[in-house]
Amino acid sequence: MNIKAMQYLDKHFGPPVCRSLLFLKAIFSLFEKRTMPDLDKQCRNIVVIKFFGMGSILLVSPVLGELKARYKKSKITMVTLSSNRKLCEILPSIDEVVVLDISGPLKFTASFFKMLLEINKRKAEVIIDLEFLTNFSAMVTLLADFFNRHKVIVGFNSPLRWRNRVHNLNVSFGHSSHISKVFIKVARSLKADVKNFNFKSEQQALVEVKDLSVFEDPQFKDNRFKSCKKLICVNVNSGELCLHRRWPANYFVRLIESLAGIEDFAVVLIGGKSDLRYVSEIEKKLSPEIKVVNLAGKTSLPQLIALFVKANLLISNDSGPLHLAEVIGLATVSFFGPETPALYGPLGDNHYVFYSDLYCSPCINIYNSKMSACANNLCLQTISVDKVLTVIKDKFLL
Repeated sequence: MNIKAMQYLDKHFGPPVCRSLLFLKAIFSLFEKRTMPDLDKQCRNIVVIKFFGMGSILLVSPVLGELKARYKKSKITMVTLSSNRKLCEILPSIDEVVVLDISGPLKFTASFFKMLLEINKRKAEVIIDLEFLTNFSAMVTLLADFFNRHKVIVGFNSPLRWRNRVHNLNVSFGHSSHISKVFIKVARSLKADVKNFNFKSEQQALVEVKDLSVFEDPQFKDNRFKSCKKLICVNVNSGELCLHRRWPANYFVRLIESLAGIEDFAVVLIGGKSDLRYVSEIEKKLSPEIKVVNLAGKTSLPQLIALFVKANLLISNDSGPLHLAEVIGLATVSFFGPETPALYGPLGDNHYVFYSDLYCSPCINIYNSKMSACANNLCLQTISVDKVLTVIKDKFLL
């Protein structure tokens, strides 16, 4: 299904559906006394809803691990999109995965009802809605609540009164804090104290599944790459939710041509199957003699992990692969503008973030469903190729 169409439906049809479900919930509560479970005595199943955002799933994983440590008999089930299944199966904090397939209307309908049945099977004591105020996740939460009404429901605080009635615990979304701290507040609402936030367990789990067959691609056998001992990965993509998070294509062309001319370095272009056309268009603009491998649409998640383990640097827009590199420990250079790095920037000293912080930045947030009317992303256009090249050479390549 088209992302824009899904956002439109969520915005215009989601609220009346959710209000109707809340009305039914209020009617039922007149005839049924609702009690919250004592989680210290019984917490066997925790259901976490996070459909969109590979990066967010990675960043919340240590927090889910702390929840499991707090409630030792609990099992965590992640409800997400089918495209995130493999990642969730790798992460040590997630025990089971229930997926929603949005590749077409029929698949969506079938997987939607199957998803609800799978949630119902678990009889969860806790449901955590990690979507940032989407009406669809609220609807799923409400429907799950009808299956088993004696549970704790956690979600983010909204300026809309009706939406806050979906949850028992409303967690404040602090825009001045990094998203990892926001997720920590979710754990604290359930009495789990996160003292040492790190990705050690996640990094180990990811590295263990790396698939080195990615380096058997015929492109690496080209004579131009025989002298190359180092790799720079470049992600020119940003995900379908917000395409204007892309640093300009012609800027990437100039940067790649400069980097590919550095001795011992080869440039690898990455991306998913949906990114193949855009990446290929950029590749066509490059000089044919430069050392570039285009792996867009050709790598599985374990192969991308192997690439990041061997690489020396990732240059990327604000996107999921940026956070994957962060967790693995790969140095990164990234571009932000429509979104603020204060909220989503990579953590640690081995990362450099470019952010112009114009008067109009950031223009996407949780309250506008990450949709912007911007038609000219000056916030990224003002980041010059020369500035980026200087930083890369000074901080990462010398």
